[in-house]
Amino acid sequence: MMRGIAIAMLLIGAGSIPAFADEGPGTDADITKILVTFSDAGMTRAMRAGPPGPGYRRRSSTYLASVSVMRSAKRIADDFDLVTLDEWPIVPLKVHCLVYGVADDVAVDELLLRLRERPEVESAQLLNMFELMGTSGTGGDDPYSKLQHNLSTLELTQAHNWSLGDGTNVTIIDTGVDLYHPELKTQIASHHDFVEDNDSDFSADAHGTAVAGVIGAASNNGIGMIGVAPSTRLSVLKACWQAPGRSRAICDSFTLAKALSYAIESDTDVINLSLGGPSDALLGRLLGAALGRGIVVVAAAQGQTDSGFPAEIAGVIMVASNDHIDSRDAVRSFPISAPGDDILVPVPRGGYDFASGSSLAAAHVSGIVALLVARRPGLTSKQISTLLVASRPTVDESVNACRALAQLLQRSGCRSSEAVSQTF
Repeated sequence: MMRGIAIAMLLIGAGSIPAFADEGPGTDADITKILVTFSDAGMTRAMRAGPPGPGYRRRSSTYLASVSVMRSAKRIADDFDLVTLDEWPIVPLKVHCLVYGVADDVAVDELLLRLRERPEVESAQLLNMFELMGTSGTGGDDPYSKLQHNLSTLELTQAHNWSLGDGTNVTIIDTGVDLYHPELKTQIASHHDFVEDNDSDFSADAHGTAVAGVIGAASNNGIGMIGVAPSTRLSVLKACWQAPGRSRAICDSFTLAKALSYAIESDTDVINLSLGGPSDALLGRLLGAALGRGIVVVAAAQGQTDSGFPAEIAGVIMVASNDHIDSRDAVRSFPISAPGDDILVPVPRGGYDFASGSSLAAAHVSGIVALLVARRPGLTSKQISTLLVASRPTVDESVNACRALAQLLQRSGCRSSEAVSQTF
């Protein structure tokens, strides 16, 4: 069995490398960047955040922010000798968010403290940079399904007799996805690029293609594989990009914030975040807004010893790769795990490969959540977590889609012994 893409995401803070010391999504590559937000309670006419152009650029002409906020933003730029690089409405939080460039000789920590003391500033933080860790691999009626050991682990054949995910929407915030892949071209309901709005680059992205395939690859199309929830609709929001001269894709607080804001406004059922790293204040607030609206958020555990951000946020369903749950401490730390090793995935340009990582474990769980929500709309994250934890045949095994659905629907028929019956 080939081993292809190693799937994982890490957030790199200022302690590792300066934010955007290498490159950004276009211009201003060598400028340290900060995020500053201003309260804009009257933000009722702001447009939903859509795809920006390449690089950081002013976007004020595309929506209406209040005059007082715009004056405050300019005053802050003037007072602290900052360069305005980009700006956007974060509607769920009712804030106007700006990316400022900071001169090389400025002490950023001290600058942030001074900004937070200003009454007009709602929040100020470093623009964190995320890095996508991985390398490209080679490239019933789904012939490759025999290669999908995850189908047996999750008992998906029986689970699909009860639910295929009809009527649900899963939003994937990641890199782009091969929009023309035979497994995905009928599955993607919408896609938006928050990096540079280039469909060619969008469709060449491997990580998002793999995650999307695990969640919702088409079924009974005479080719390839099958996804966990083949009847769910996928919304793909590209917030990570391939940087020139780098083998790994990167994303940042600002692009992820715009994607999360869009997802929240879209009223999706599930948000899949196959990424992790240190805490980020702005993203944490947006995740709280998503959870407050009843959106189920699934995130990959960062490693074998800690959950990381955003999995650490209360209410987020944290998922580890079951292949790395090999101790009692790991079982206690990661009660929800799923297959994440040698998983068959689609790759750009219509191919297939095997990939590994907690990113794919999270994708499996996002698919199972879609199966559950399709049968019982309105399930809370807590109820879903309870179903998932109870679905494990033993405490150190993967969650099981069949057993989770059997509990929800009060059915029998799963191969493994039935879990404790629960009413929802």
